[in-house]
Amino acid sequence: MAHRAQPKGRNRRPSDRTAAPDDVTDRLLWALAVDVAATHQPGPDGTCTNLQCRGQQGPCWALRTAHRAEQHARRAPATLAPAPPPPSPRPVGVVRGRAPVPAPPRRFTGWFTPARPPAPLTRPAPVPDAVPPESRVYRRPPVAALAA
Repeated sequence: MAHRAQPKGRNRRPSDRTAAPDDVTDRLLWALAVDVAATHQPGPDGTCTNLQCRGQQGPCWALRTAHRAEQHARRAPATLAPAPPPPSPRPVGVVRGRAPVPAPPRRFTGWFTPARPPAPLTRPAPVPDAVPPESRVYRRPPVAALAA
């Protein structure tokens, strides 16, 4: 459904009016790059015409990034690299010994898992007469006793 401010037969974005090339692998990235590049063209004095890039000379950061994104959205051209040499046949039956292999760990130790279990927490034993008897007399009365 077309937006009310947009005429029915016209598209607002340049990427909607342009067919994507055959070598485009990321259609969304390519469309965004085309749209950004269209809105950040340099004016006659060499500054970017977009208001977000006011006063920037030459191709602005957004235009340079759009060109890079357009290149990344396309498939890389095939380069003719020399074929790797065929693997040399391995000699059969020339085993001289075995490498020592460590035994697998009994349990998994990850990045955030301690190698050893943590030491158990020890709490001090409660002391029955931690508060001297003479200070118990001068304790503040509970709030309920004050309200009664």
